[in-house]
Amino acid sequence: MTLPIISSGVVCPGGFGSGALRERWRTTRVSDASKSCDYDVLQVDRDAPELRRWEREPRLRRASPISYYLVEAASQALEQAPHIDRGRVGVVGAFFLGCLVYTVRFYRQITSEGRRSASPVIFPETVFNSPLSHLVSVLGLGGPVYSQVGDTSCWSSALRTAQTWLARGTADHVLVIGAEEFESHQLDAFRAGGLFRQPLNVADGAGAVLLGRDDTAAIAGIREVHDGFSYGNSAQAAEAARQCLECVSPNCPVMETASGGMAPIAERASADRRNLSHSAGKIPEAATASGAWNTILAAETISGGSEREIAVPFWGLSQQCGLAICAALGAVKQP
Repeated sequence: MTLPIISSGVVCPGGFGSGALRERWRTTRVSDASKSCDYDVLQVDRDAPELRRWEREPRLRRASPISYYLVEAASQALEQAPHIDRGRVGVVGAFFLGCLVYTVRFYRQITSEGRRSASPVIFPETVFNSPLSHLVSVLGLGGPVYSQVGDTSCWSSALRTAQTWLARGTADHVLVIGAEEFESHQLDAFRAGGLFRQPLNVADGAGAVLLGRDDTAAIAGIREVHDGFSYGNSAQAAEAARQCLECVSPNCPVMETASGGMAPIAERASADRRNLSHSAGKIPEAATASGAWNTILAAETISGGSEREIAVPFWGLSQQCGLAICAALGAVKQP
């Protein structure tokens, strides 16, 4: 089943809206949690008016940054489709680190002040479902809601879930959203996992695509989704990437998405194919948000008429490879 992409929303270090993916991204020099190393991190401007406007919402007064990213990205996508029934819109959220800022704050209170001092008000914000709960309440969505957790490749699993809901009539439209927020402990974790051995540009933000069954107003479609190509080391990553790309016609161009970690190793598997880059260069590593951003860029490239189909890989940091084939609506699968 082809998934028509009706609209999209973007919150990224370059700004807001899909055009921001092609802008210069703001870089911040930060220390990791252990204060042992400094890194250049690409962060969303959390004081931007596009995010501050949501502070008036009672549900968001104590919410984590990722909740603001999600609501803003989803709102952009919905504003481009004003006539849909929001009561029949489902939401699939794909996360890597989730509400890490509040998780750190909660456990810091426990370790420094004791269990009785840890605020019970903070705890609900530490779970992955909390941001989506805020989103559907603020935007008035009435369809099913589901959170998925994984690395960048989790984006392909989220697309599959949306495909199932739409095929079964569980929802008329589905917002699929990938989101990430920065917290300094992730730098320690990435270093401990050896992910900085390859250049790794860490970013945060969110990307949303609104999918439906009616392609009348769609800009492109997701024709196929492939995932489940697992690996545990660099040698296995290269083989998993090779197997993943065997799902794609040799004539289908592959978007360059590698930004560090295992991704450059995996991306060598597409060296014999026509690789596409875009004006922004390779998208930095923001886990599932990166998967969303690359999907949006591919859809807009197809909408512009320069390509009929594009394979968009989702090279996971540590778990698996996946990909989606974005295509012009009505495009015929090549042999």
